[in-house]
Amino acid sequence: MSNPTPENRVPECLRPPKAGSIGLRDADAAMDMLPLTKLPYGLLPKRNRYYQPPKMYLGYIVTNDWVNSVAKEHNLVALAMSDEGDLCEVRLQTRENVFKFIAKEAGITSFVPAMSAIYRFPGMTPDTWLLTLMSSYDDRPVGNPTNSDIHKIQLYLKKAEPPKWYLSALHWKWGVRPYRGKRW
Repeated sequence: MSNPTPENRVPECLRPPKAGSIGLRDADAAMDMLPLTKLPYGLLPKRNRYYQPPKMYLGYIVTNDWVNSVAKEHNLVALAMSDEGDLCEVRLQTRENVFKFIAKEAGITSFVPAMSAIYRFPGMTPDTWLLTLMSSYDDRPVGNPTNSDIHKIQLYLKKAEPPKWYLSALHWKWGVRPYRGKRW
């Protein structure tokens, strides 16, 4: 078997720890090099293998303030009656409304973005999230964005660069878990 090309090699710091333990080989160095512009093949899960790579998300950084401002500006805030009879915001539904609105406004047809918790890097605030286009564990090609739709999101968000790959906050390490071609 030939060696993978340099762009497909998993960086040393993102490789699994030695002796098959869970985690990352060098988490501090990994935080310094993330996000990735391209996802190396070695970070994709392998069907029917149980020692799997960390979950990675492709997307753009957003904040709660940004999501809330879009929701208020376009009247997308979801409200529900509390047990005490007060109206309160249903945050998950509000986020879903915002992402459906973005998909519609940007003319996206292949997917609806989601919001994911990512591993926080130095300088990120607690309200930093990722507007997620796909994950490394998503089935291909079902539910994944087309290149055209990724470009539409980039234009809608007025981003100069294409989306990048970020480490999941929940599934950030190599570990033993089955993968049968389905999402987490």
